[in-house]
Amino acid sequence: MTPPFIPLAEPWLPPGIADAVRDQIRSGFVGPGPRTQAFADAIRATTGAAHCHLTTSGTIALSVAAHAIGLRPGDEILVPAYGVISTINAFASVGLRPRLVDIDRRTGCMDLDLLEEAIAPGTRAVCFVNFSGYTGENLRRIAEICARRGLPWIEDAACALGHRYEGQWAGTFGTAGIYSFSVPKVLTTGQGGAVVTADSAIADRAAAFIDHGDLEWRKTNLNREIGTNLRFNDVLAALGHAQVLELDARLARRRQNYLVLREILGERLYGVPGPEAPLHNIVFTDEPDRLVSALGGASIGAVRQYRTISQHPAYRALADRRFPHADTWTDQAVYLPFGMAMTPDDAERVGRAVLAAGVALSEAAQVYQSG
Repeated sequence: MTPPFIPLAEPWLPPGIADAVRDQIRSGFVGPGPRTQAFADAIRATTGAAHCHLTTSGTIALSVAAHAIGLRPGDEILVPAYGVISTINAFASVGLRPRLVDIDRRTGCMDLDLLEEAIAPGTRAVCFVNFSGYTGENLRRIAEICARRGLPWIEDAACALGHRYEGQWAGTFGTAGIYSFSVPKVLTTGQGGAVVTADSAIADRAAAFIDHGDLEWRKTNLNREIGTNLRFNDVLAALGHAQVLELDARLARRRQNYLVLREILGERLYGVPGPEAPLHNIVFTDEPDRLVSALGGASIGAVRQYRTISQHPAYRALADRRFPHADTWTDQAVYLPFGMAMTPDDAERVGRAVLAAGVALSEAAQVYQSG
């Protein structure tokens, strides 16, 4: 008998969350309105951010953040050479000029030594990605580097909601930070994102850009700046608000599954510092396709998730130099199921299937540290 399929990233939406959405629809108000504001306020209160504005996706949140910190078409922004295409697309799609910096082989995050070398007179900003939730000392260091160079920086904490370093929440270290609420995240609204910042002027520019460039235009019938309609809505906000109120339980669920996997795979499973589990469950092997195929045969949805950004045809012009650590992750990383709907039994089945595949695994470079 074929075992049930374990998807790569299935969301977990228990009945109480569906009830919140139903109640919002029955209210007759789909917004954006009070529920959108309540969700933003809950994100702000949870993370300690001074300001939070919701928008349609994490990708758009990056575009909004870039506008709000003062970037304009033609400006150069440094981004990691490996990871989800969303980060670089957020900037290139609004006319910025992204340039790649290789990652740290241990963490999957931008290599900060290489970042210092890459900063040029024409560099106008940096985007640092908390890869898979990685939130550690490197955030203090990039803040120091950018302050010394007079550069604003965006913290892409799309995968890091709930992670902290020395008591400070991911997303709140940068000039501006963003979160994503897409399906694989610990908190999902299907699509959605947030911009957070401690700077009131940046927050005001973000809010205005999200709503046609002027927060008073509905009253005055006058738009003083250019913007567009990137607003959230109350139906999705009801979905997100119900989850953020249960964020601790959701993080605990992810930790439980991760620790089951780690008990089986040990230091061959990628980890991040601090008590939280990484968003992704990642192993490394010289035979990634063989491992993915073996897991598929066991009804387990593993994939080779990301690649070096300059390998994408749209960004081939950025392949003017090598990115050896990004290439290593491209060639060796296999992403095991990590969805919120996973159970400890699922995690055990995944771990046992990885061992049964008979594929040699490399030791993960970054080791999970509890506490």
